[in-house]
Amino acid sequence: MEFEKSLDVFIRSGCWLHAGRPIERVIPVNKEQVEEQYQLLCRFWDLYRELKAFKAAPDDKRASSVRQHFRQLVQTRVECSELREALSNLAVKEPELLAVLDDPNLPLHNNLSESQIREHVKRRKISGGTRSEAGRQARDTFASLKKMCRLHEISFWSYLRDRLNGYNVIPRLSEFIKKAVYGDMDEGFTNTF
Repeated sequence: MEFEKSLDVFIRSGCWLHAGRPIERVIPVNKEQVEEQYQLLCRFWDLYRELKAFKAAPDDKRASSVRQHFRQLVQTRVECSELREALSNLAVKEPELLAVLDDPNLPLHNNLSESQIREHVKRRKISGGTRSEAGRQARDTFASLKKMCRLHEISFWSYLRDRLNGYNVIPRLSEFIKKAVYGDMDEGFTNTF
């Protein structure tokens, strides 16, 4: 049951690394605002460390403590209007940012998923995108195939040649995914590509 829950793509958690950026981006104009920002950031990252500790050893008492510290953080009175706005936006994201307290298997940040699309985003910035919807779909399909081949240590070009020539020596990528999720697949294939 826990394994199935961790595969539910509709359960998502907020990214703590992104959540702290609005506080970091505030440009203080006096010593008091510098101090306010510093204190908020210290408390924010202390809370992040508490969540990491919770993930390592989940328990109800620790979860309750984290929830309390989060609410205290977002309810902090500050003079700087930009910091007040950042805290207000943080409060709105509470369910996503604290989702890990209900499911410790959820990540605290999305760096892995962001790094998986980084190549695609860089290529899109350089080329300016595609000219048509069909071009976008083709680009996205091939990018996805390439990433999946790389993830399962299969030569992308060997996989394409295998599929386009109809050899079907290399199993479908869906078989590799099933193996990763459910265990061994047919032992007849060894990746020699």
